[in-house]
Amino acid sequence: MVKRTTKRKAGQVPLQLRAKVNSANKLFSEFTGHNGECFSVEKPDMPNVALVVGYLDGVMYETIRDGKTEKYLHRFKKKSRPLLCSSSDGKQLIVLGGAYDFTDRGIVDKK
Repeated sequence: MVKRTTKRKAGQVPLQLRAKVNSANKLFSEFTGHNGECFSVEKPDMPNVALVVGYLDGVMYETIRDGKTEKYLHRFKKKSRPLLCSSSDGKQLIVLGGAYDFTDRGIVDKK
């Protein structure tokens, strides 16, 4: 599970992560129409064993875009679908692979 721990100011981002943070902030801003916040995040626990549930046909999410709360449903094209996996204890879902990008338009299938 990812835990947001400490809010950071832009100048506090470790040098080796600044390019990635800048890229993420730019993409977030292009998608939502507003600036994001930078947080220090504990490294998520990635299970060393997972079970494949099946292909992920779609994803539904809610975000604030241009000041309004929006709900989205993206249905993946058959050849773009990622795998939906679960940790062995069933407490964590993992999305692996797939042929898509997250852009200023949201999720865009490649195939």
